[in-house]
Amino acid sequence: MKTAYDFFQTYLAENIADSDVLQRMQNVIAEFSARAPKMIVMKCIDGRVHGSAAKGYPPTTVVFGRTDGNKVSLDRSNFWYWNRIDRVVKNAYFNTPQTPAVFIAFMHHSKSGLGCASHQSNDVEAYKSIEMQMTEVRKQYSDAELFVLGGDTETDTMAEALIFSDGTRLDSAEIISYCNLVKPADVFHKAFVSQKIDDIATCRNINHQTPLALLEGENPRFFANLDVCLNMQNYLLRTITTLIRKERTELYRIVRPDVLDLIFDTIREQKIPVNLLGPIVYQTVWNIAYSLYHTTLLKSLSEEQRTALLDHAEELACYGDGFETLPRNKSVLVKTGRGNDMEALHVARKVLEKNRVRYHQDHKLLVHINVEVNGQMMEWEDFNDNVGSRILTMLRNVGSVFGDDVAILTSYSYRNEKRFYPVKISREDSRLVYPVDVIAPVNSISKFSNMLLKAEEALYRMEFFKESR
Repeated sequence: MKTAYDFFQTYLAENIADSDVLQRMQNVIAEFSARAPKMIVMKCIDGRVHGSAAKGYPPTTVVFGRTDGNKVSLDRSNFWYWNRIDRVVKNAYFNTPQTPAVFIAFMHHSKSGLGCASHQSNDVEAYKSIEMQMTEVRKQYSDAELFVLGGDTETDTMAEALIFSDGTRLDSAEIISYCNLVKPADVFHKAFVSQKIDDIATCRNINHQTPLALLEGENPRFFANLDVCLNMQNYLLRTITTLIRKERTELYRIVRPDVLDLIFDTIREQKIPVNLLGPIVYQTVWNIAYSLYHTTLLKSLSEEQRTALLDHAEELACYGDGFETLPRNKSVLVKTGRGNDMEALHVARKVLEKNRVRYHQDHKLLVHINVEVNGQMMEWEDFNDNVGSRILTMLRNVGSVFGDDVAILTSYSYRNEKRFYPVKISREDSRLVYPVDVIAPVNSISKFSNMLLKAEEALYRMEFFKESR
């Protein structure tokens, strides 16, 4: 019998492995970030549209908002919604001058009929939710500050469409169909995929493999291996943005010419800021390859496996921030910002209860609360303000919706690290099933220091390595 503790133990071990890769590849991610626009994406809590992988952006480089059906209160009193956007806009203003931030409000649909549960698979209603956001956000910011787009994800294949202000759609699925693309490698020029990467550092980091070798198989390393994926994202963004500004004809030796022509023809009439053109082309090219990867994978699965991938199969609800490294369909993701967290948590609970009927679980419903911290906590008050009190407030919301029949993990993470550090804010709470409490030895004004906190965090990480040997 698999207990809730067993689940969280495996879950945290996977998180440590992924966060170690991010730490090791910090320089690669930093180089990517220097060329990419600052981006904020509003999505549904649906676990099938998780993360930034389909967009070709590394974890830590996109700010997400997630509410049920992407429904939000757009009233000025919804502090979390507008503050999240303001944070990204100011980040762009100071760190990527002359390159506006990008806002994308995503809906999602499914050709197999397994669409957005919050909208009862009604695509018209789902579009209304993102249309209202696009309209209101455009009223608050100039194009020089924030370039506003809509988005639509086809959850069966992960093909995305970017929707411009006049309704024009830059749709990966349409490009795949028009250009008759079949495999992920098809989006690239044959000369590019058949030769080793011309950048020494990237070539070394991908073990001197050709792109074609990395794109082969049902789970190609190009997407499935985080080290390889981060390096290829950085290389392709750098190459595409450079060639678009310098020598566009050379870009046709990287990306298949008919694919590029269709992209440029589609967006020719759009007033895209010059520094965003390269990233938008890159994002589309990456998503086409990513969608072809998912399409190929689906064909190799049994009917039962295919159903589990296409329909909801989330195992837990994640409430808060910092969950970008989780795989697709692992969790229902609830963030602050709807204007009513309780409603989003109710929807998450319904999804999990439905999933448990189809995929048996011996343990109680699972909830992970995580608070993400930007920067260091130097005093005990920093921890109490940024982590402790916020977890307690969120724990109360979870209790109101899930009651006592729930197993909960509470943790914090750092924004540039994505490693979950388990903590117990309420020591006598029987719902907190994971025994580790990183903060316990230093959780008071008299005991706390940043140096001691770092020692406890390092000890937590090392304990996992000891157990895995």
